[in-house]
Amino acid sequence: MKKILLGLLVVVVALVAVVVIKTKGFKSKQIVAADGKRKDVAIDSAAVAHLSDAIKMRTISYDDTAMMVQATYDSFFTFLKTTYPLVFEKLGDTIINQRSMLLTWNGKNTTSKPVIYYAHLDVVPIEETTLKEWKHDAFSGDVAEGYIWGRGTLDDKGAVISLMEAANKLLAKGFTPERTVYFAFGSDEEAGGMQGAAKVAEYFKAQGTKFEFYIDEGGLVSTGLVPNIERPVALIGTAEKGYITLELSVNMPGGHSSRPPRETAMDVLVAAVKKLHDNPDQHTISEPVDEFLQYVGPEMKSPFNAVFANRWLFKPLIMKEYEKSAEGYALLRTTEVATVFNAGVKENLIPTQVSAKVNYRVLTGQTTKDVIQNAKDIIEDPRVIVTPREVSEPSKHSNSSTYGFQLLQKTAAEVFPDAIVTPFLMIGSTDSKHFQDITENTYRFLPVRMEPEQVRSIHGINEKVGVKDYMETISFFEVMLTNLK
Repeated sequence: MKKILLGLLVVVVALVAVVVIKTKGFKSKQIVAADGKRKDVAIDSAAVAHLSDAIKMRTISYDDTAMMVQATYDSFFTFLKTTYPLVFEKLGDTIINQRSMLLTWNGKNTTSKPVIYYAHLDVVPIEETTLKEWKHDAFSGDVAEGYIWGRGTLDDKGAVISLMEAANKLLAKGFTPERTVYFAFGSDEEAGGMQGAAKVAEYFKAQGTKFEFYIDEGGLVSTGLVPNIERPVALIGTAEKGYITLELSVNMPGGHSSRPPRETAMDVLVAAVKKLHDNPDQHTISEPVDEFLQYVGPEMKSPFNAVFANRWLFKPLIMKEYEKSAEGYALLRTTEVATVFNAGVKENLIPTQVSAKVNYRVLTGQTTKDVIQNAKDIIEDPRVIVTPREVSEPSKHSNSSTYGFQLLQKTAAEVFPDAIVTPFLMIGSTDSKHFQDITENTYRFLPVRMEPEQVRSIHGINEKVGVKDYMETISFFEVMLTNLK
């Protein structure tokens, strides 16, 4: 018995020693001091007015692109050319598929691969039932209470105008980038990007253009979104989950509701959807999430830093903690959710044909084929026809050792010295999926500070950007273009 206890003691001591050693070696990956303070930024009233004016233009995107108003996009392009004449004098511009714009800024070094900064012009519609809940009209562009209000301030006209402002400032100083830079403004990101980003990507493919890196919307400078981190966190998306919608359809005899069969098409469909809901994907820590933990872990106070330094031991604890939030849950697995049901035309008529759409966001390391087969195996009912819709595979992972990420980290450290910079996995979908074949690396980062309520306002109510925060976004693009080698 004594030998067993002694052996256990030796194991415990050794385990504690390993934990301590690994914790001490768990060094910060940040390149600024931990006590960095937020910089004061001057307010450029003209830049504020320009974003305000851009918000007033209703470049609304619809799933049916025939509903999009061409005249509104034409007016927006006229607005850009009128507001930024120097940019259009120095940078070549091309209209692609009527509603997307490409600007070319030739660099000094023509042998280096070019880079591309992407943003989208379109915004989602406003729900009529929510109009009274907006403090300022959704397309007012009002400047009040320290914010610029309206649809698109965060998603994604704020990025469009910030890029234009940054370019305008640098051109006024006589600046030329070290390598060629493209600004691409897509027209229908909110509807999948097939008429905008996809056409821009086709344009470059036809020319044989390959990029060093591509930057799109995605991560942000957050406060309160990462557990156990008190400082703001600049989240740079280095990978993006895949996307697939499965349509489940059932066709069975219907009839009069007064003599219902023991099982209807609706019963079969609901049972299938419930099976999918009750059998979620297994959780796992993928490569981009593990890299995220390597960056945020050293910035945590004890004992959390020890937990993240020893992920080999505390992995179950970490996953349990992250699964408490919807965002954390989504980081660790392929998710599914039923979003649309189509059934029935009258209350006393049993429907013959019914269908539902189940949306999946596919984790790095899996494929959409895996999702389809897994769904069929779970449903296990030949009466349910499973048809894939809107398929997009998970992106490649652009890890933190790449030139583009290090450039982003350096720039973020200069513009947001109070923030922690970290790679992370994007759980949403961006237009970057259309450029995977023509760029070495892809990053998803909108350099703007957002409180949790602002994050929730994207596609929601009272979308707004802080005036000072918007000034930092302009500064970020200006500094990054200057840092570009």
